[in-house]
This record gives sequence, C-alpha cells and structure tokens, in this order.
Amino acid sequence: MPTYDYKCNQCSYTFEEDLKIDDRKIPTESPCTCGGEITQVMSAPYFAYDNIKTKHFVQPKAVGQLNDKLNDMKQNIPGNTL
Repeated sequence: MPTYDYKCNQCSYTFEEDLKIDDRKIPTESPCTCGGEITQVMSAPYFAYDNIKTKHFVQPKAVGQLNDKLNDMKQNIPGNTL
C-alpha cells in the first residue's frame, strides 16, 4: 500500500498513513484535534540504489594501501586513537 503524508494547516502537525489509493482522502475529511484543516502533502518518493559503480569508485588496490597505512600508523605512532 502507498504511504501518504498529511499536515494540519493550523498547528503544522504532520503524519503519514499507509492507505489504499481509494482511501487516500479519508484523513482530510475530518479536522485535526486542534480544529484545523488537514491537507495531503506531496512528497518525493524515496529511491535507493545499490551496487552502482561511479567514476569515484575506489579500486581494491587503493583500499589495501589505505589499510596498510592505517595499520602502520597504529603500530608506530604512540598514543594514537585510530
């Protein structure tokens, strides 16, 4: 079910509801507890991407070099907090 966002025009209370498409107007039919009018708020959908390589992709060799440098610093710098 889609999630819809709502907001009270008087007290700015916001909430969301998981409703069927046909029921999306039901929350706007009754007033807020403060007496204000509730309206549906348009919001941008959330998109998540995984495993996408970009031009900023860190090569495994560079990661290994960084880990080696960090281990070297941990061993050779007294009082470090790494």
